Amino acid sequence: MKDIGFLFAGYGVIWVVLGGYIFSMGRRQSGLKRELERLEREMAAGAGRHD
Repeated sequence: MKDIGFLFAGYGVIWVVLGGYIFSMGRRQSGLKRELERLEREMAAGAGRHD
């Protein structure tokens, strides 16, 4: 019966790791979105120039 404690602990660890991974992916996606918006603004600003 004490093995059930290990089962719950294992599930707890998995959920914490999964939550951290999802949080990390969300932060990376936000950074990529900001970078994409910056690049789009730079391209739009440079589109009117002819060198």
